[in-house]
Amino acid sequence: MKLTTLVTVAAVTTALAGCSFFEKNATSGTVAPMGPGTSATAVQTTGAGNLEVYVGTTAAPKATKGKSAKTIPLKVGDQTYNAVGPILTRTDVKNVFVTKAGDRPALGLRVTPEGARKLNAEISGKAAKGKMILASLNDSIFSTTIASPGAVDDGVLLMPMATLNNAKTAADIIRGKK
Repeated sequence: MKLTTLVTVAAVTTALAGCSFFEKNATSGTVAPMGPGTSATAVQTTGAGNLEVYVGTTAAPKATKGKSAKTIPLKVGDQTYNAVGPILTRTDVKNVFVTKAGDRPALGLRVTPEGARKLNAEISGKAAKGKMILASLNDSIFSTTIASPGAVDDGVLLMPMATLNNAKTAADIIRGKK
């Protein structure tokens, strides 16, 4: 009887400890490294769900032909990017989905052909070197990635996300479900 009780208590304790361990890992605030040039933060859940995609650079804006360069400073952590304005908005996005890019969570934005043309034109435009794609939701940048020509050749823009759950939250907000 004592041996059975001891084994039962040990089994229950082990099971509870295991549940606690996996719960902590699932809700951990740590983010897997995303590679150079990419970052992701938690999504701002309060607001109207306004999605805006910018193309920015860390270079100081240059005035041309006597006009001052009109740029919007976008702060991401300690880094400030200069962008002309939002290149894509919610109206340029046909569908939003959660996926993985390699082994990293990502938010997929299937854009309209016009949206893809606008984004590729901005990326390939003057001084294409050092540009970043920045995604903003509710006026808060939540993801950045290196801007490369042809980023949306297939009509899909993949933005790195901190976690799959964070990507799902962003997708739900953009779809208007949260």
